[in-house]
Amino acid sequence: MRYYFIGLWIVFSSALFAAPKSNSNALDIYSATDLRAIKPLLDDYRARHPDVQVNYHEFNTLQLYQTIKKLPLDQQPDVVISSSMDLQVRLVNDGYAQPIKDSALEALPDWAKWRNEAVGFTYEPIVFVYNKQAFKGKTIPRTHESLALSMRSNDAFYTHKVGSYDVRRSALGYLIATQDEVASSISGRLQESLGRTITQVYCCTSQILDDIASNKLVLGYNMLGSYSLARAKHDPRIGVVIPEDYTLVVSRVAYISKAAKHVENARSFVHYLISKHGQQVMADKSELIALYPSLDPLTDRLLSTKQTINFHPIPLGPALMVYLDQSKKKRFIRSWENALSPSKQ
Repeated sequence: MRYYFIGLWIVFSSALFAAPKSNSNALDIYSATDLRAIKPLLDDYRARHPDVQVNYHEFNTLQLYQTIKKLPLDQQPDVVISSSMDLQVRLVNDGYAQPIKDSALEALPDWAKWRNEAVGFTYEPIVFVYNKQAFKGKTIPRTHESLALSMRSNDAFYTHKVGSYDVRRSALGYLIATQDEVASSISGRLQESLGRTITQVYCCTSQILDDIASNKLVLGYNMLGSYSLARAKHDPRIGVVIPEDYTLVVSRVAYISKAAKHVENARSFVHYLISKHGQQVMADKSELIALYPSLDPLTDRLLSTKQTINFHPIPLGPALMVYLDQSKKKRFIRSWENALSPSKQ
């Protein structure tokens, strides 16, 4: 976990960090979003609100959820942000959020909001990422089915060279894997193919991208599109495939804590995230993908190919909690472990 004081940009490790004195005009954000990706938004928000001390605390998705659950109500942050949509829904359902009273919510698509408490503000396709040099002269899989077939028929090429999220350690990875099962009848066959090639499992997107770039891996499966597309834009070794049969879309979700100490600043920041101005900054300057396609040339280009790509935004709502049931989660992870056999890696 890292703490960032926006303005000075001094980074402290959790072991050395001493909590700042209470500031009535502060804003405490707990987020599972890389600082590099969201920094342009934080910078712009602070420029527009120079009197607000923004304290940004970075976690991975599972660590964030566990931290929120452990903290007493009077120690909760003002705003919580995560791409783990199911865990955000659970926290809202468990009473950790307060209503967001903002007319800007009316413009959001229905799938990106729930109970006016959980709000999605990004549009992030789940993609395949590949090493361009490794695939030179080879057919690049562009659907889930063609990927499964390719892995089955090219064992030597893929074995030990495919990476994906460890669903036991990555809450985002678990969300994507379970939604894959909901969206596709071939998810089980794909898991078997991933197991046959001895897929390497990771906690974090950046580590998979690093290993693809270095050719330690030839392909990354079910990767977060925002980080992958941003990396590919600056790294010619990396290519990105938007699956043509169906493409899951996750949204980074924010809520305002029920016990937020700086509630007006929290409301102001969430409004900024979903406002046209904030979305434009996101589209123009950040590594995140704006929720509104018309503002983001990248998203607009992706959506313009909807004749061949079936974008499937994951809707916020109680259905996301089905796979959080403990018995169902244990069964899913056991099945995933049996398919991928990570213990043999």
